[in-house]
Amino acid sequence: MSLLQIKELGLEISGRPILKKVSLQIEKGKVLGLVGESGSGKSMTALSVMKLLPEGSDLSGQISFDGTDLTNLDETSMCHLRGDDIGMVFQEPMTALNPLKTIGEQIAEGIRLHRGATTSEAMHLAADILEQVGLPSDQHMLSRYPHELSGGQRQRVVIAIACALKPKLLIADEPTTALDVTIQAQILDLLRTLVTENDMALLLISHDLGVVADMADTLTILRDGKVMESGDAVDVLTNRRHPYTEQLAEASSHVPERSAPPVLASEAQMAGIAPLLSVDKIVCDYPGKRLGIFRKSSPFRAVDSVSFDIFPGQTMALVGESGCGKSTLGRCLLGLHRQSAGELHFDGVSLSDDNNEQQTDARKHMQIVFQDPYGSFNPRHRVARLVAEPLFRSPHLSAVEKDERICQALESVGLDRSDRFKYIHEFSGGQRQRLAIARALVSRPKLIIADEPVSALDVSLRAQILDLLSELRDKLQIAYLFISHDLTVVQAICDEVLVMRSGKFVEHGPVEKIFLDPQEDYTRELLAAAPNLEKYLHERTAQTSDKRD
Repeated sequence: MSLLQIKELGLEISGRPILKKVSLQIEKGKVLGLVGESGSGKSMTALSVMKLLPEGSDLSGQISFDGTDLTNLDETSMCHLRGDDIGMVFQEPMTALNPLKTIGEQIAEGIRLHRGATTSEAMHLAADILEQVGLPSDQHMLSRYPHELSGGQRQRVVIAIACALKPKLLIADEPTTALDVTIQAQILDLLRTLVTENDMALLLISHDLGVVADMADTLTILRDGKVMESGDAVDVLTNRRHPYTEQLAEASSHVPERSAPPVLASEAQMAGIAPLLSVDKIVCDYPGKRLGIFRKSSPFRAVDSVSFDIFPGQTMALVGESGCGKSTLGRCLLGLHRQSAGELHFDGVSLSDDNNEQQTDARKHMQIVFQDPYGSFNPRHRVARLVAEPLFRSPHLSAVEKDERICQALESVGLDRSDRFKYIHEFSGGQRQRLAIARALVSRPKLIIADEPVSALDVSLRAQILDLLSELRDKLQIAYLFISHDLTVVQAICDEVLVMRSGKFVEHGPVEKIFLDPQEDYTRELLAAAPNLEKYLHERTAQTSDKRD
């Protein structure tokens, strides 16, 4: 008997159809992959199971969990199930965590409420689960707050909270989106172990077909709230009977075309081209914590004396594990975090001096796409104002010209002009990421620091955005610092790669050289851990054949 069975699930929100007769089932000890484009209804299916739908929702159909119809349960009954029998990893870790509570308090809370444990016992269990998700206690994780962690670390905390009580059903909505490849492999191993050892069912929502091919026993593909194809995961991904399945598979390995050859630092220097951004021995420290009245811990060095150049039209990749200093370096380059030492020059202007007027003029030509799209927007403003923020210091543009710029930016990332009148909460996670990219493009900058710009996007939309970024680079000579843990994206779009570990660069070179002949063990580790759809399908097909023999 299936642990979770959904029959002809329909959902309307304020009269708008979201889900249209969706049916699926998951057995104990099995993994169901739920795949589809952004806005296809994947997350709304999960929220329907949890009964966490917005106001104005009209739910129809049946959701049976362990023999109980969830659609008939009241909020009190659902509160007993949530966290205990049904756990959920939400898509955006920063908004899922309470900024006023420490990580330890947030994990321990569910343990105390559902298990009746003392505070001491709950904190001890919280430390154990953090160790399992790769956040060791010697880094003082229990006493840290969400804003003190990187995006990948926050994602691991959310997974720890969901897994702490070993639920019967775990719903994981893009659980590895913000994780680097080595931690992703570790988390997937943890989820696989929980499924096997605890006879737990896992609903895995993901746009990464490599992850789904590695993890899922069965697969359901959604599009516009409808089931396009469903069945054995290997069979669905190998045979691809529905055209939409084939479309997703092709998009997952998409490589953008480029009209210009790769820009390599050695060739640019030989041609006498000046770098657009020059970084010389930059150091970024975080102040130490106050431990008592007279004592303070030493500063934490996030970036340790790194140097590199980025040339016009070049795409430089910055890769490394979560917490290695990638995002801190990006914020330091933009002046969002004060550098402790070193020199920065952008387009011939020193960004390390105290000439604020020159720095302000130079920084107009630098933009960033933040890792957490929802957290980087003010929810009180409409999209038009949010996307137009980089234009506030451009008084020469009229209101009509600004509005046209906003519309062009939205259309360039696949959104509609009418979307500028909406609020940020009205968009899916992938759509919010597109809005973040639109905001970066609206001022037509010379350099964009893209911090995981496509990590929240489904494969077809990711292909579209990569094509857009590549086209803009070749046409407008925009340079990118592409911070990413997705090595397939790096290989597809970047010219050179910086490999970062513990605040330092361990390897640097052209993409082809790094991917074909890595010199460092750490680089080889990253490449080996990267998900690969065809590799996983081949391995699982071989395993199935061996079992039959």
